[in-house]
Amino acid sequence: MPAYRAVGFDLDGTLVNTSINQARLEDVNRVILEPMGIPVDEIWRGCRWSDRTPLRTWLEENGRSEEFNCLNAILDEACAQVEAEGRLGATVCPGIRNSLITMSNLGIKIGVVTRSSHRHAVRLLAQYGLLEYIGTVHGRDNYPPEHGKPSPMAMVHLAESLNVELDEMLFVGDSLSDYISAKSAGVDFAGVLTGSGAEAVWRSVDPDIRVIPTAADAVSLL
Repeated sequence: MPAYRAVGFDLDGTLVNTSINQARLEDVNRVILEPMGIPVDEIWRGCRWSDRTPLRTWLEENGRSEEFNCLNAILDEACAQVEAEGRLGATVCPGIRNSLITMSNLGIKIGVVTRSSHRHAVRLLAQYGLLEYIGTVHGRDNYPPEHGKPSPMAMVHLAESLNVELDEMLFVGDSLSDYISAKSAGVDFAGVLTGSGAEAVWRSVDPDIRVIPTAADAVSLL
């Protein structure tokens, strides 16, 4: 087993569990943009709601490219409000704080990559006393939308921020997008059984995936 210099974590479902209203979050584009005459269903057909590239493309094709920055900011703020409500009543993965302390004491660098906003991630981690152990936090708004998970670029940016090579890093997550992002970047991966993670799901994806009960157990892989 390689000697890891860094560990990256997904946020929701991995380090913490929030009560974010996912349906409301996914409906932000429709609520904000349809009254402006922007065909949301057409633009995002086959694309993830949080990807703003389809919106940029549509605006450019329809001579409205100057609207993108303003609309992007409006959508981000609406999403941030939904995420803020979801921080109420959030619960932290059992034992994760002690594990982060142990990793820090071992000299392991720690980062977080999430498809939530950077502001939400930082506030959530600070709210539960975890931020002080984490070297970098990447939200969906830190890099171009196409660089978010499941793109390998999410791992590339994380490794660069932590000043480690991709093969010196372990990434821990609860979803398929976490696994795809790490696997396609050549980063070792461990799947948890919290959030959307489940033994049967992981084994159906890749029987060789290392599965751990919770993110706190990542320390055992070091």
